[in-house]
Amino acid sequence: MRVPLFGDVRRFALLHGAALLMHHYVSMSARHEQVTTIAERARALGPLERVEYVRRACGGDETLLSQVLSALGEEESWAEDWGTSTAETCEREAPLQFEGQRLGKYRIVSRIGSGGMGEVYLAERDDQEYQQRVAIKLVRSGAFSQQVHARLRMERQILASLQHPNIARLLDGGRAPDGTPYLVMEYIDGEPIDAWCDRRRLTLQERLQLVRVICSAVHYAHQNLIVHRDLKPNNILITPDGAPKLLDFGIAKLLEARYDAQTVAVTHMDYRVLTPSHASPEQVRGETITTGSDVYVLGVLLYELLCGQRPFQLVGATLSDMERIICEQDAPTPSAATARMAQQSPERMAQIAAARSTTPSRLQRDLCGDLDDIVSMAMRKEPERRYSSAEQLGVDIDRWLAGQPVLATRDTLSYRLRKFLARHTIAAAATAAAAAALAAFTALTFIQSQRIAYERDLANTERTRAEQVSSFLVELFQLSDPSHSRGAQVTARELLDIGARRVSLGLADQPETRATLLGTIGRVYNSLGLYSDSIPLLEEALRSQIALHGPRHPEVAKALGELGAALCERGDLDACDERLAQALDMQQQLLGESAIDTAPLLAHRAQLAQLRGSLDEAERLYGDALEIYVQHNAQRTPPAASVISDLAGLRSYRGDHQQAAALYRTALDIDRQTLGADHPHVGMHLHNLAFALHAKGDLEAAEPLYAEGAQILEKVLGERHPQTLDAMSNYGRFLHRKGDLERAGRIFSVVLERNRQARGAQHAYVGHDLVNLGLLRLDLGQIAEAERDLRDALDIYAHSLPPEHPYVASALTGLARAQLDRGADLERVEPALRKALGIAEKSFAADSPTLAAAQSALRRLLLSSGRAAEAEPLLRASYPALVRTQGESAAITRQTRAALDGLQKRADSR
Repeated sequence: MRVPLFGDVRRFALLHGAALLMHHYVSMSARHEQVTTIAERARALGPLERVEYVRRACGGDETLLSQVLSALGEEESWAEDWGTSTAETCEREAPLQFEGQRLGKYRIVSRIGSGGMGEVYLAERDDQEYQQRVAIKLVRSGAFSQQVHARLRMERQILASLQHPNIARLLDGGRAPDGTPYLVMEYIDGEPIDAWCDRRRLTLQERLQLVRVICSAVHYAHQNLIVHRDLKPNNILITPDGAPKLLDFGIAKLLEARYDAQTVAVTHMDYRVLTPSHASPEQVRGETITTGSDVYVLGVLLYELLCGQRPFQLVGATLSDMERIICEQDAPTPSAATARMAQQSPERMAQIAAARSTTPSRLQRDLCGDLDDIVSMAMRKEPERRYSSAEQLGVDIDRWLAGQPVLATRDTLSYRLRKFLARHTIAAAATAAAAAALAAFTALTFIQSQRIAYERDLANTERTRAEQVSSFLVELFQLSDPSHSRGAQVTARELLDIGARRVSLGLADQPETRATLLGTIGRVYNSLGLYSDSIPLLEEALRSQIALHGPRHPEVAKALGELGAALCERGDLDACDERLAQALDMQQQLLGESAIDTAPLLAHRAQLAQLRGSLDEAERLYGDALEIYVQHNAQRTPPAASVISDLAGLRSYRGDHQQAAALYRTALDIDRQTLGADHPHVGMHLHNLAFALHAKGDLEAAEPLYAEGAQILEKVLGERHPQTLDAMSNYGRFLHRKGDLERAGRIFSVVLERNRQARGAQHAYVGHDLVNLGLLRLDLGQIAEAERDLRDALDIYAHSLPPEHPYVASALTGLARAQLDRGADLERVEPALRKALGIAEKSFAADSPTLAAAQSALRRLLLSSGRAAEAEPLLRASYPALVRTQGESAAITRQTRAALDGLQKRADSR
């Protein structure tokens, strides 16, 4: 058979902080006094009383409400509280109808929050597959325009593309029966970062370590061409184990040109959804938003976490004043803001310092210098003068934590001397009087200066490279613009082909960019099943990497592995073996045998061993790959799920369908949670689980899983993709097993034709399709056609597989059955059957259908030649497995049953 395809802690998921309505600010002195009075009285009340008081005091005046919330300095958390209160009022007037209802696979339990776009509900999975609690976000019915509904759809697309441990995951989505769109989100038990840090009295160092993790997550989103644009504290939750989670990509903007239509639809709403105190100057001005905008807001977040204040005071400001403050006025440095607070409100300053486990004077000293410079560089008005990336900001934080010079501070000898003395106080004091030591120290600082300059150059190079890739992609996607295409429809495949030609013929002056794009486009072709297009590009990418880095480098090893995997897919097993062996050897020598980058190569080696019939070696290699993922705490990631699925396929192939089903369920659970419900890996896992249940004989459970998996694969990959064809092939075997021979025959014929086009006429899987068709024709009584198909399959196997490969056993057994049916010479048939039985006994479990079929055919031959005693044990061993795997109505099962009955009659007559 074909190898199966392989404060109070608040609990909520993604709550939109209600954004300030910026169009309604006024600057009247009477209004300012009214705002101040309400805010002062509100501060004296508890949280619940405070919300009710502000609601009553402001009445229906939305402008006054916005100014009061801003005066309190807590607009995000207050906006959530206010939103909840308002939502509860609405509930009293018109009760929500969603609680207790089922949406997709989930049943709503209760409402857990309200935000700017709608309501968030706690829900539980309700399809008996496994237990899971999720948060479901619904747009409040009738409250928003079609533009906001479009934003929700865009948010689902954005979140589905992000898979990072510090970014909240999108699990599912759809529409409620009344048309209300909803998202199914990871349920997060967490607290906003500012409250979490203050409640635990985290030091500056501990706060900076958290921001470092957040920078990495934001940089990951930027690498996927996504800008968050709303990185306020309420959108960064800290879980009970201390892990930060980024939330709410609902107003993020995709940089890729293919999303321009969606982006334009929300641009005019930016002033309504941004949070002024956490908005960059370019956001306020309505200019183009880039990754630099997120770097600015990370600076604002860092400012608040360090000194407990916001950089700008926006209370009572008009829209024009607010724009002037944010876009033109430089914020005081964190140390200056701390000094001013100490003068104006010593009590408040003492509280801020205590929340950081320090004193006001010590806090001011710690902030002065490098930390002021880091924050100031992140918050520069001009995006090009900020850190070039969130990762570069994170690196500067790492430098400060390690006591090293930071990029944000002017690089002078005296500065480096101070940093060196701070790190090496005793050693510097001991050698201060020695001129020779001073000379050595001067040399050391010069070397450090050179290294920093090199790292700056490297950062600028990386930035230039990223801009080149973005520019290339934008130009490529602009080809679908009607003004460029002149009205012609440009398909994704045509764009890919154009991009491949441009990269192959151009970018000679940008070798790193060219190598990266060659590898990327080659991988995309490979994932589409276009191996003949993929392999030349991957070979060229390999040559480019060798030219850049030399013959031994991690990037060269990666390129070798990708080329080897594509060669395996095309069926060039010897060439595949050579490339994968070189790649694995290089990775292990350069990075170590337990490096996580070696796990995919081990998995590819396992797939190759399985294709060649070395099943024990394949199982060992799969186990080695999984062990590496466990060592790196990455056992519940998509790459690990792929290895688990491949191992399940091997177990299923060897007849251990019970264990295979359990492994497939594990892989399915991981990928559903990390990749979303409509990812092709999920479709493959569903199909493979169906195949395992089918092989176990549980046809009723298998059939709906086959249908669900096929729907996902055809929708995402297309009906001619090799993985879709593999799924169709196994579904044809399912129909054959059920007795629907006519439909099974049509499917086998279609798969055979398409596989010849997709993989080539001599690919092993084409031989497998011929065996499927030949065995079906045996059951239909089409003996001559069956014999022709099985001989053609054996000819393909002779060129593409080792002579002892398990596939050969199935083909030899089928051919022997056809020859017995037409009355061929038994002496000529027996050697082939003996060979098939030997291969099956070596490769499969005792109850394998392949082994049972070989035993049954040999039993039939022995009975025909008068050797009943030799045939009887084979007969009794094969029949139970044939009933379970082929069904009682299959021709081979009926023949075996008839032979058993004949033996019993002879025994009774004696």
